[in-house]
Amino acid sequence: MTILTEKQVTELCVFIEKRIEKNGCDHSLRNTFEWAENNGIDKDDLIDILESNGGFCDCEVTYNLPEDCDLEIEPENKELDSKNPFKTSLLYQQSENKIYTRALFSDSEYSHNNYTKDGELLIPAPYGFKPKKRVRNSMHFFNGTETELPTEIGVVKEIEPINGRDFAKMVRDLKLKSLAKFSERDADYYLSRIEKVDIGKPMGMHFMEKTGIGGTKIELRIHKVIFRK
Repeated sequence: MTILTEKQVTELCVFIEKRIEKNGCDHSLRNTFEWAENNGIDKDDLIDILESNGGFCDCEVTYNLPEDCDLEIEPENKELDSKNPFKTSLLYQQSENKIYTRALFSDSEYSHNNYTKDGELLIPAPYGFKPKKRVRNSMHFFNGTETELPTEIGVVKEIEPINGRDFAKMVRDLKLKSLAKFSERDADYYLSRIEKVDIGKPMGMHFMEKTGIGGTKIELRIHKVIFRK
């Protein structure tokens, strides 16, 4: 899918260069996004193009974006894993009877590709699952347990005490396609990552690639998120 034509790339770079000559680069994509909004370019599609070409601020866009061709997004072909769809590390040791009191919920304060209803319980989307709404290629996401729609950020909230076994059953009983194989082990890992994080703190997720003797492995990571002011 073409996001920027060769002509648009040139126009974008000229626009940015004029702004930088006047005001300098503040190490953001402020000018790039202004041009995109003025020209009806989808911001998420544009971010995918910029990140794949090393354009993380305005000056890097002018240095790194190729100007002699159209710029396209290549469709991702991530294979779903029927045996370990959530990519929970095979080395993770499950805590059989541990009780947990915290989980992640959507919060309208965080609008980062957030299509969920405010207050939905969130579960990581399986690796390779195609979201029902557009998210950036570079980002992984949680699915809401009511809408099954994606969001990049979840917020820690208290829940009634529960163990991994019962939590997993509760999630599977929702009969959502993306969560049908959410196992006790997946639930225990998910809850254990959240339990010691302060209430109200934002968290995200990603799939980390680890290369070793046995080849490349992909593992789920659930982590705190820090926003720059």
